[in-house]
Amino acid sequence: MKKILFITQNLARTGSEMVLWYLLNHLPRQEFEAYVFCISKGELYEKLPESIEKSVSYKNSGSAAKKLFRGILKALGKDPFEYQLMRIHRHFKPDLWYVNSIALPQVYPVAEKLPVKVATHFHELLFAFTYLKKVEMETVISRSDYCIACSTSVLKNIERMGHQEVRLQHSFIDDADIHTDPERIHQLRQDFQLLESDFVWAISGSVIYMKGLNYIIDLLESLKNGPDKIIWIGASLHSGLDYFVQKTAAENYPGKLIFTGPQSGDYFNYLALANGFLMLSHEESFSLVLVEAAYLGIPIVSLNTGIAPNFIKEGMGRVSKSANIEDIVAAMQQVRQTQPDTTLLKSEARKYTAGQQMGGYLRLLREIT
Repeated sequence: MKKILFITQNLARTGSEMVLWYLLNHLPRQEFEAYVFCISKGELYEKLPESIEKSVSYKNSGSAAKKLFRGILKALGKDPFEYQLMRIHRHFKPDLWYVNSIALPQVYPVAEKLPVKVATHFHELLFAFTYLKKVEMETVISRSDYCIACSTSVLKNIERMGHQEVRLQHSFIDDADIHTDPERIHQLRQDFQLLESDFVWAISGSVIYMKGLNYIIDLLESLKNGPDKIIWIGASLHSGLDYFVQKTAAENYPGKLIFTGPQSGDYFNYLALANGFLMLSHEESFSLVLVEAAYLGIPIVSLNTGIAPNFIKEGMGRVSKSANIEDIVAAMQQVRQTQPDTTLLKSEARKYTAGQQMGGYLRLLREIT
């Protein structure tokens, strides 16, 4: 049996964390033993299968005793993070460290002190690289025995940096988790005072600039005389841009924009109340939400990013010609006036489901362990 120590940020409901969550829930227990070490605790942490050992960094554990112990370590001149990770390594004795994001540069200096294989799963494109220092990025590349890319565009970037052991594993959804309730969807539409004549566009993801928050007001202005409404499903950082968008929309386009906040158990009902899905991200390495929308038969309008150009086919929606508001609105109007091919949407989405992707993923894990 192979042992894998998975190191990740939080097991929250973000793209990279969801892919790891799906993997952990499909990992054959007779072949792989897993340990999950999280920097902080997301909403899925406590839902991990009981067979998987887990822990959270002392700093974010929520335990007074562990925080006190962390303080003692610092007073003794020891790095608490290194101490904890070393302690987990000695206890679990893994064959492989699987680092689920490049956003964990603190892991690699610890790995350099050990004879352990490291695999890094790249879920990020170039914008995310700006959050790492040059020396940190260099260490991620040099200390990773294997680099795993979530899409072909990510793979190309890693290869351009000269890494010789790059593998492709597309991100995917677990269709077994996708359930909708028509009565609940109807209730949500009533709660949001949506009319039958409204054409509702859903956006899913954090309420931030990189997800296209800056486009919203200009879109509302262009769509103010139409049946379009926008519902944004995701957590807010309560930024100044967030305030600007909410205040401006409330003052000038009342009822046209709805922020739901983050959703978990009810997420797919919120998504399914939409007539169309809108992806305005400035940069996407993959975009699970496109696959989720397609699986539900929702037509898509997307900027030319992530898997959108190759994923969206005739009958599934439109890729906007550019990021200009006029082109985005034109694509939205085309989709609103066209009957979507729901069969095609779902069949294309199935290519990126656990049922289709797990076989290759397990072969990859067998190879690198």
